[in-house]
Amino acid sequence: MTTVSVEPSTHDDRPDDHRDDRPNRWILASFSAAAGIVHVVMAPSHFGASTLEGGGFLVAAWLQLALAVALVARPSRRVLQAVVVLNALLVLVWAVSRTAGLPFGGHADHPETVSFVDGSCVAFELLLVALAGVWLWRPEQLRFKGGAFAVGVPLAVFAVASAAIAQPEARDHSAHSHGGHTETAGGSVDGQGGHVHGAEGESAAADDKGLSLLTDGHQHSPGAVELDDATQAELTAQLVETAELVRRYPTVAAAEAQGLRRQGPFTPGQGTYFTMQDDQADADGVLDEADLLTPIVIFDGSEPDSPIAGFMYRMLGDEEPEGFAGPNDHWHRHTEVCMVTYADGPADVPFGADDSSTAPELCAEVGGEMLELTGWMVHVWTVPGYESDRGVFSEINSKLTCPDGTYYQIPWSEVGTQDSFCKNP
Repeated sequence: MTTVSVEPSTHDDRPDDHRDDRPNRWILASFSAAAGIVHVVMAPSHFGASTLEGGGFLVAAWLQLALAVALVARPSRRVLQAVVVLNALLVLVWAVSRTAGLPFGGHADHPETVSFVDGSCVAFELLLVALAGVWLWRPEQLRFKGGAFAVGVPLAVFAVASAAIAQPEARDHSAHSHGGHTETAGGSVDGQGGHVHGAEGESAAADDKGLSLLTDGHQHSPGAVELDDATQAELTAQLVETAELVRRYPTVAAAEAQGLRRQGPFTPGQGTYFTMQDDQADADGVLDEADLLTPIVIFDGSEPDSPIAGFMYRMLGDEEPEGFAGPNDHWHRHTEVCMVTYADGPADVPFGADDSSTAPELCAEVGGEMLELTGWMVHVWTVPGYESDRGVFSEINSKLTCPDGTYYQIPWSEVGTQDSFCKNP
């Protein structure tokens, strides 16, 4: 009886071309390792926006690093197939995030901008798909010869990767990549008519999550001016009056129990306004003690236990009021405001301000009238725990976020009966 020994086939386990493949191994491994390293570096900033996003970056990173090791150790057909599938999938996810926006995470449905960091990473992934695909199906076409390729190409790849991870957006990629949305509640490109003003604009960009989209043309303050002793003492005396309001209205429930009424939904960066029943804007331009104790009161939310966060003072007149002592209280006005007036209390502002999309017909449906220009107003952030990092009189306060920690808003005309402009209330 004749015994026939059959060797196991290796066709499905190794690429078809068995020439010296060490240059191929090192070159493909360098692309995979570089992409994995970039994902590792970018993961922390994405965790700041969403655990799901950050976790996705780490999973991608470890898979790419593991495949880099496998490519050097044993570039089997299964390894090459995994390289093609994984990196093609990552490129597809990237393309969706840059066009329609991912449907999940802290920036759901918000397209990201392309930067050198993610552009470099995607380039590595595209090359991996192409080279691994050629090695799988046309191995004779992939013939990197000699040590020069095996050493030179990986060095070049890691030089590009090093330049990418050295970029500022690599350390805070999540914030930078979402700072350029073209649609805002106010309708402008960057929320400031297309330009940024000094340190305040820079601060917004550095702490994005939609914060830079909130400014609507009023953040023009050049910064605080140092006051002389007499002026500082006068200003301090004015601001200390607000401590009484903090004690009087610690929460929304306390404010409503004393007759204050909500004026419009919660707005990220500005809070929820509550006004007195007999609220009237001052017309003389001077803040006396009575005026200081009757502002619009701002809360961090609309629930009964939402805490007090700040105040807004209003003045009438054509010229910017003198207001508080010193030059640091920069008053502003709003346009395109739908005002609903009630016979038994203060007016309501259901759709926000500075939004030309709020048509007079929409305003009329809720019983209001369009106000082309409001009186003068200024915010005061003196409540402990809600001091604004932009200054006591800044219009925007970054501590007033949506429940998910971002500042993204729905269009004001779509708020309906909701009590918040937040995209994720």
